[in-house]
Amino acid sequence: MISRRRLTFQLTPLLDLLLIVIFAQFMDTQETTARIEQRAEQQIEQAESKAKKYSELSDAAQQKSIALAEQNAQVARKAEQSKQAAAELEQRMRTMQQLSEKKNQELSEQLKVAQEQRNRVGELVQELFQLPDSLVDPLLKSKSDPDSEQTKAKIEQIRKQLQDLAGARAEDVIKHFLTYDELTKRSDIWELYLTENGVFRLKIGKQTIDFRADSPEEFVDRVYSFYKTVPQPKSLVIILFSYGDAKASVRFAATQGLPLVAERMRADSSGRTRYEYAVMGFAPEKPEVTN
Repeated sequence: MISRRRLTFQLTPLLDLLLIVIFAQFMDTQETTARIEQRAEQQIEQAESKAKKYSELSDAAQQKSIALAEQNAQVARKAEQSKQAAAELEQRMRTMQQLSEKKNQELSEQLKVAQEQRNRVGELVQELFQLPDSLVDPLLKSKSDPDSEQTKAKIEQIRKQLQDLAGARAEDVIKHFLTYDELTKRSDIWELYLTENGVFRLKIGKQTIDFRADSPEEFVDRVYSFYKTVPQPKSLVIILFSYGDAKASVRFAATQGLPLVAERMRADSSGRTRYEYAVMGFAPEKPEVTN
């Protein structure tokens, strides 16, 4: 009996030790399993995070690729449009060059024709001024005093001018008329004519007035009154006075009154317009044309 009890007391500690060892191994296994599971979860989370990042990077790369493809397409379209625009511009330039060459050719031909016409006009004008004495004499000689020295000098001066124009080159003749044309553009020409019956006929533009004047004072008043009714003249007014076979006293009223009325009109315009006059001399009265 005593020996059985000893055996019982020896097995109990061993059993306790065994249980402790098993429990320790179990706890160690649990801890190891927990650490492994934790690591696995961390690795899974890391893998998921990386996968998410890779997915985001892939989406961004895909979007960039799409945007780049669109940009390339736009660049290609713009390049095609630029190519078409360049082709159209080149075509337009060729067309404009052709039109310019055609226009230059037309202008050159027109200039050539104009030069030929100018030369022909100059030649005709030269022929026009080669007037016979039988036609020139009645126009130059005054019926009142044809033999006076003043009249002879004036006739000789006019003859010389006609001869110079008749012998000049076409270009010089045309230049003479262009000079006169430029003068008329910058000045007004008033024509004053004294008829054989003593009536003054003053023509200003399209307006004409007939009046009588037996003295310089009366002449000044008549002309000045008509001057006040016409539009504002240019900066220079030239009064050309010619006369028919009128009385010397009436001609005297005009020749003495012209400088007076010119000064009066200049003062009235406050110096804005200068008034000059020229006595052209005798000119046969033109017959009125009747229909």
